[in-house]
Formats: sequence, structure tokens, C-alpha cells
Amino acid sequence: MFFFEVSFHDIMGGKMRAIIAILLVVIVGFLAYTYFTSLSEEEQKVKSLEKEFNLAVGDFLRAIRTMSDTGLDTTSDVDGAVVKIKKVKKELSALKISLKESSAQERAGKLDAKIKEFERKNDIEEY
Repeated sequence: MFFFEVSFHDIMGGKMRAIIAILLVVIVGFLAYTYFTSLSEEEQKVKSLEKEFNLAVGDFLRAIRTMSDTGLDTTSDVDGAVVKIKKVKKELSALKISLKESSAQERAGKLDAKIKEFERKNDIEEY
């Protein structure tokens, strides 16, 4: 009977150590990921505008694809997407003035270039 208790303890002790070690590695990994991928408030604002831009681009491309595939008039969908893109561009211009962090300024600059390139490629005029 004493032999059974020692074996049971040895088996469970080894498993528990392994489980605790795995949990510690997972927790440390999660904390490191959270620390290195967290964005500042300014970066979050720019990222929000990036998301809005990407959604508007998706709407634009969907409308163009529908127009070319089916021949349906989707002009209002295209115009709606262009209005969204212009809105993002305007908000980005206002936000760029107030940005203090270099990482947020860099991200905003990339988004601005992306918007200008999209407008150029798709012949979207300023109005």
C-alpha cells in the first residue's frame, strides 16, 4: 500500500509540474504578445481610419465587380464608397496635425499614401 501511494504521488507530481510549466509558458507568452502588440491611443485612431478605408475600398471594388459582371447600374454604390474614402481622407488630414508619436505619424503617412494611390489608380478626383 505504501508503494501505491509513492507511485501515485510521483506520477501526479510529474504531471502537475508539467501542467504548471505549460501554464506559465502560455501566460508569459500572452503577456509578451500583449505588451509588444499593444497600440497607443494615437495609433488606435489611425488604425480605426485604416479599417474604415479598407471597408470603403471593399465596397468600391464590390460595386465595380457587380457592375462589370451583371451590367447593373451600381453608380450609387460606387459614389457611396467614394464619399466614405473622402471622409477618411479628411479625418486623417485633421488627425495628422494633432499626432505627436512618431509611430502614429508614420502609420498615418502610410495610410495617406495608400489613399492617394487608390484615388490615382481609380481616377477619383478631388471635389
